[in-house]
Amino acid sequence: MSDLDPPPPIGGNVSLRTRLTVAVLVAALVPIGTAAILLVAIGGWRSDPAGARDLVLAIVLAGAVAVVVALGISMYILGAVTRPMRRIAEAVERTSSGDPVPIPVTGEDELTRLAEIQNRLAADIARRGRELAHVRAAAAAASPEAGVEPLLWSAREKVAEAFGLIDAHVLRVEPATVPAPERIPGEPIPIRAELRAGEDRLGLIVGRLPATRTWERSDQDLLELYGVVVGVALRNADLFARVDEQNRALLSADEAKDDFLRGVSHNLQTPLARIRAYAERISLETGDPRARVVAEQSERLSRMVRQLLTVTRVDAGTLRPRLEVLALGPRVRRAWDALATDAVELDVTDESAGWLAIADGGQVDQVLWALLDNAVKYGGGTPVAVTIAPGEVGELRLTVADHGPGVDPADRVRLFGRFERGSAAAGGGARSRESDEGSGLGLYVSRALCLAMGGDLVLEPDEPGRGAAFTVILPAEVAEES
Repeated sequence: MSDLDPPPPIGGNVSLRTRLTVAVLVAALVPIGTAAILLVAIGGWRSDPAGARDLVLAIVLAGAVAVVVALGISMYILGAVTRPMRRIAEAVERTSSGDPVPIPVTGEDELTRLAEIQNRLAADIARRGRELAHVRAAAAAASPEAGVEPLLWSAREKVAEAFGLIDAHVLRVEPATVPAPERIPGEPIPIRAELRAGEDRLGLIVGRLPATRTWERSDQDLLELYGVVVGVALRNADLFARVDEQNRALLSADEAKDDFLRGVSHNLQTPLARIRAYAERISLETGDPRARVVAEQSERLSRMVRQLLTVTRVDAGTLRPRLEVLALGPRVRRAWDALATDAVELDVTDESAGWLAIADGGQVDQVLWALLDNAVKYGGGTPVAVTIAPGEVGELRLTVADHGPGVDPADRVRLFGRFERGSAAAGGGARSRESDEGSGLGLYVSRALCLAMGGDLVLEPDEPGRGAAFTVILPAEVAEES
């Protein structure tokens, strides 16, 4: 039989117990049977029939005793053989199910050798289980936020611990530039595996094992799996560092933009105030309508500058309202007069019934101006309706509604965003030219002001026959008890 031929099968159709019992019985009965055959052949039973009968009886009794003794011996031998074999079989079964169990070994027979082989197999499986647990732990603990260098240092320590290496290095190099070392008998065993992320080769794991250790294909597979875990973590760390750098750049640009807005806003306030004052003075002295237009537009521009200032205060977290008790109706009229919109009708319904808002007067004026200005621009010249009424206990609600096309459903979720404007009127209508002149800050600033005063600004649901409707909600109290 050559080395390539498979070994002969073990066992057969007859059990080991039966074969062993038959062998012992045969070994016990053959001498007795041989003696009986010799007695018959010699013929001694003819000369002494009585003695012959006694001899036959003795042979039969000896045979019976031999059978009993043989059965006892066979049971003892069978137990001595099958008990360790059963323990070996149970250990092999548990090992195959992932629970390797060693077997205490004594003696030097074939069963002992079989138990030693099982123990080596169980130890290898247990070691690979520990290595796989380390690979899983490394995959769970790999954090891209830590950065590349801490990740490489941690991977070096963990791979040495997981695979029992004498030393280990995790290199961020091209694997082809590091030649594979030659294995020398009796010297520590060199091992290596590439750090991979998909098809990309990001580095190399190199190390040395004790010379007494074995290193099989399954061990190399686990090391390569560890290399994939570390490689993916490195790729994620690179991406995280790149995104973090981009975020820092964006934050820096955003801070520079805010600084620019603050500087421009402060620098525009003084000249705009002077332009408005001179324009109003010229209008009073000469009656020139052009001077009145200059005053109105400078006032509009001044309000937009105040919006920019408010945005910077909101972003900086320095928006602090000065709360007082005030009536909303008169402020609606003053804000409307400041818009100087004679072509649009205003209808104010004041049902506050003695309730007064608790708010900052200047901030309320800024919110009212923005909402009324939006109603004029987006309402298409339709009347603007303002309703003031108590809401839930301790609050006052002021609703500004126009009768234009309303808010497009696609715009409702983003309307209060920074620098956001409606893309189109509801129903597909286009915005007016005046509506395109806005900064996209009015609703954003207005809601921030309402929230700072302990209230809110909400967009009401669509209703037939009504356009866009915004409700200012403010804390309130009753002016005097009835």
